[in-house]
Amino acid sequence: MLKNKIAFFINRIKKLHGDPHYVAFGMAIGVFIAITPTMPFHTVAAITLALFFKASKPAAIIGVWVSNPFTVVFLYFACYKAGYLFFEDSINALEAIKILTIHIESDIELSQKITYFIDFIQTNIKTFMIMNFGGILLGLPASLVAYFITKGFFVTMLQKKIANKKAVEK
Repeated sequence: MLKNKIAFFINRIKKLHGDPHYVAFGMAIGVFIAITPTMPFHTVAAITLALFFKASKPAAIIGVWVSNPFTVVFLYFACYKAGYLFFEDSINALEAIKILTIHIESDIELSQKITYFIDFIQTNIKTFMIMNFGGILLGLPASLVAYFITKGFFVTMLQKKIANKKAVEK
């Protein structure tokens, strides 16, 4: 099952079109946004940044899926821990993060998820800021890695296409 999902993900990436930098930049934007603790707004934020920076919007959307129901708890916890290195906070923040992730992962409507997210921000603003700072700290290197992996993948694909085209012409 996991193997099929990975194959599906790779096939989606292969179908992206454009200059390797354009696609890789979109992927980097998506991965960066995925790491930040802004789950209900990931897709909107990724598309907005991709438009602003003239990067691939489909690649940004695919990159956002780094954050999914299986990874969100770990990402949010890692964001909190990374941000906590720079700010003081109490143990109550961990409980608030757990409650938020439970609500976001549940099968409730998107409007309710957004309501829980906004309530979390209003009542736990310090924790939210710590998590966002941690998300930026973790998101920057993750997006750089995503950029170079995606660009290398697309450069290799282009080289293979050119080589195949030359072989057919002979």
